[in-house]
Amino acid sequence: MVAVSLSGRSKLWVLIKRIYNPSVISSSYSNTQYHSRLIGGLIQKRNLNFQANSTMGICTSSEKFKLGVLLVNIGGPENLNDVQPFLCNLFADPDVIRLPKLFKFLQRPLAKLISILLAPKTKQRYAAIGGGSPLRRITDEQADALRTALEAKNLHANVYVGMRCWYPFMEEAIQQIKWDRITKLVLLPLFPQFSISTTGSSIRVLQRIFMDDAYLLRLPVSIIRFWYRRQGYIRSIADSIVTQLSKFEKPEEVLIFFSAHGVPVSYDENAGDPYKDQIEGCIYLITREHRVGPVQWLKPYTNEVLVELGRKGVKSLLAVPIRELGRVPALGCTSSFITDLADAVVEALPSAKSLSILRETAKESDCR
Repeated sequence: MVAVSLSGRSKLWVLIKRIYNPSVISSSYSNTQYHSRLIGGLIQKRNLNFQANSTMGICTSSEKFKLGVLLVNIGGPENLNDVQPFLCNLFADPDVIRLPKLFKFLQRPLAKLISILLAPKTKQRYAAIGGGSPLRRITDEQADALRTALEAKNLHANVYVGMRCWYPFMEEAIQQIKWDRITKLVLLPLFPQFSISTTGSSIRVLQRIFMDDAYLLRLPVSIIRFWYRRQGYIRSIADSIVTQLSKFEKPEEVLIFFSAHGVPVSYDENAGDPYKDQIEGCIYLITREHRVGPVQWLKPYTNEVLVELGRKGVKSLLAVPIRELGRVPALGCTSSFITDLADAVVEALPSAKSLSILRETAKESDCR
């Protein structure tokens, strides 16, 4: 049986708790309707049947261009002193905490206040996993593995790592791309599902930087906005689940529990964020791969039960653990996963277009 936990509450503190938990950040597979115009056009709200946003095609080594691949992730504090400024950067992102236009001037002060309030407990959590986030190390390893996988396909590429909220920032990586005179770029956010707060935020940053630079404005770019439907990714997760199940005494009786970051209901209902739909679609594909059974949504949620117990006057609580507990590790540099990412890069190349072309196309469309 499969169980899913995905919170969609709109309260700010619930969102904060979901985002800053280092145990979630460090174990993610990267670790999803913008109403503004982004690179590649307006991102429309999709149902579970939409297709991957990349054009199929094969690039041969005879083609003359200098390829760059930019891997994007959230980033994380490398030591305990980094925690508070990292949190400040995270919550200062207008795609993470979306304030009304009238209150935009409060974005940075609010982010600083929240980061100061959360830093003590967050430091404790990072201390429990070694004193910092392993995300940069893991992403660097994935970049090296992806470069090797592309070489195996006779495609030489410079693979860069850019983080949204910590070093090396996306801005630094894009500057290096310019210095290296890259002539074609693939943006590959390491988030399988699209969300305004992750891939959407990354696209917004890239768009802002490119619009202010003549060289970058002419650079052909292909953006892989989501890749949760890719067979290699689905199969890699499903195989990992089967491997972990085999360690149980009675695998057929194990309840498989999927956990994912939650986003506010307003993202889904008001902004058209497809993240929730894509999470559900991803889980469906994984369970179908190895026929692990129907998806059941477990209720009540733990936090709801704890609140209710508090209202009833419960002062003490004993948590009883289950007899066997396993965890499916992040894919990291799993060979089948990295190979599939390399395939995604190759398939995305024919769709690369410069921002200047896309901007002119958008203007023409607006005039019609």
